[in-house]
Amino acid sequence: MSEDQPDNFGGGRDEAAAAHEGAADAGGGGSALADQPRDVAARIEEIPAADGAVVLENLPAETAADVAEYLDPETAGKILSEMDPERAATVLSDMEAPEASMVVAAMAPDDRVDVLEHVPDEQHAAILGEMDAEDAAEVRELAKYPPDTAGGIMTTEFTALPEDLTIEEAIVELRRLNEELEQMWYVYVVDRRDHLVGVLSIRDLILARPGRKLHQIMRTRVFTVLATMDQEEVARLFRKYNYLVMPVVDARNRLVGLITFDDAADVIEEEATEDLQKLFGAGAGERVNSTWAFSLRKRLGWLVVKLLAAYGAAAVVGRFDDTLAAVPVLAACMVMVSAVSGNAAAQALALVFRGVASGAVDRKTVYRILYRELIVGVIGGLALGISAGAAVALGLLGHRGAHPYNPYYLGGVVAAAMAVNHLIACLAGVIIPFALKRLRLDPAQSSFIWATAVTDCCGFLATLGIAVMCLKWLR
Repeated sequence: MSEDQPDNFGGGRDEAAAAHEGAADAGGGGSALADQPRDVAARIEEIPAADGAVVLENLPAETAADVAEYLDPETAGKILSEMDPERAATVLSDMEAPEASMVVAAMAPDDRVDVLEHVPDEQHAAILGEMDAEDAAEVRELAKYPPDTAGGIMTTEFTALPEDLTIEEAIVELRRLNEELEQMWYVYVVDRRDHLVGVLSIRDLILARPGRKLHQIMRTRVFTVLATMDQEEVARLFRKYNYLVMPVVDARNRLVGLITFDDAADVIEEEATEDLQKLFGAGAGERVNSTWAFSLRKRLGWLVVKLLAAYGAAAVVGRFDDTLAAVPVLAACMVMVSAVSGNAAAQALALVFRGVASGAVDRKTVYRILYRELIVGVIGGLALGISAGAAVALGLLGHRGAHPYNPYYLGGVVAAAMAVNHLIACLAGVIIPFALKRLRLDPAQSSFIWATAVTDCCGFLATLGIAVMCLKWLR
């Protein structure tokens, strides 16, 4: 059983609960005792790193830094690796540089870079200055890659052996490396210039004759990714082919790193969260612990766009003020039409983005998707239109003496408007993301805002426009 895993008798949960209680006391203001960070640290030592990360994230940054300084550096490194990188960076920023450097040194190379990226420059330099020269050089090398590329998420902890080693020599070397590396998924084989030339499994080594050379038994067909490849594309490859690990090479095919499945899973979660936030116009980098100023800056621009879209819808309504004055009940009807159609557009958007995320949707499939949404829009629109029209007509018939409207014609207006706008909504849910992509814009960015703007304007226009054509029969 791993030391990070709770036992099957609930002890891990009890320790986690106790740590949360200690965290609440430590963050409680003036009544907190001076030794409480030490008590919280002692409790965190006994629980899984993921639970410890939750405890530190719920503490003020300064208190969390005090707790981290009391922790064993190995434990602190595991906990900070589980935290949101920005939040972990605030903890490191409030620690003394020597203690922070020991914690960073205990983290995996890719996690170090992710966290240090958010540490202020002065503290960043101080931490690197306290680290071992080799570790510091590794951080600087990884920092050269953009964070959203394969190089930005890879780890440099991999097992690579020269191709001219014998099996016996390789096994001796692997025993030595096992004390330094946490994981040995595969053994990669390189030439004298570090070019990746093959791969071996541990099973291959065990079953091979001791005197044979690695290049004689290695598998020469190795699937690799370039260090410059976008991380989202890397995640798609992991998901498509069910890889556990994937070697990363530079432009000269030199082995520079390794990406594991958990790294890809983190990317999938991150990209999905980012796309969801963008879809509704929220900031892509916004987190629950972001500052109010950051959140406001990320959101306000798209709220202004939504305001302008709403102004467009209001302008449409303003063109029909005489019609609304003659048949005020149309105000309620047009809201119903636009609201239902807005949901239809959101459904189409959700399916398109799911397909894009999984790699199942591209330019070649757009017309097939449009054709499907055309059928869904027509049939669904007719079904919804008949239902909505019947509901309006029955509602008016039930109060026949309280209004001067013809229930059948008004129900027909609502039915026609619903059918038309539902079709528009289904098509808009497909067209808008691909239109944004064609304009070289992020298709996830605010698609929902544009889609609701279209369904609002078209819903109001369809309801009021059809009502104008039938106005003499409505009363």
